[in-house]
Amino acid sequence: DCAYQGFASGDARKDAAAIRLFVERGHKLALVQSFSKNFGLYGQRVGALSVVADTPEEAQRVFSQLKVHIRPSYSNPPRHGARIVNKILSSEKKTDDFVDQCMGMAKRIDGMRNKLKDTLEGLGSSRSWD
Repeated sequence: DCAYQGFASGDARKDAAAIRLFVERGHKLALVQSFSKNFGLYGQRVGALSVVADTPEEAQRVFSQLKVHIRPSYSNPPRHGARIVNKILSSEKKTDDFVDQCMGMAKRIDGMRNKLKDTLEGLGSSRSWD
């Protein structure tokens, strides 16, 4: 599961490094990514399911099974949010802008965490907040 991609380091590409490493080392995986929060598309249920297979034939078999399980849940998922994400990630400039905005959000989150830690320590908390 990969949600909030880009908020850990401020760079969505960097946050995906572990996933790329697993694939490069030959691991087969299924990855669920949510784009609802990091793109500010709350309620849109925007995401992706990616599967790494050995062969195109294996990928087709997996896809066939996924369709069997997904079809009863919904036949026409919402597309508005997915189209927004696709438009952003299909443009190098817009993707770079997205990465810059994630960096700003990551710095803001880190700043809030540090402020909370300083406040707790200032109030005499005996716990370690590192």
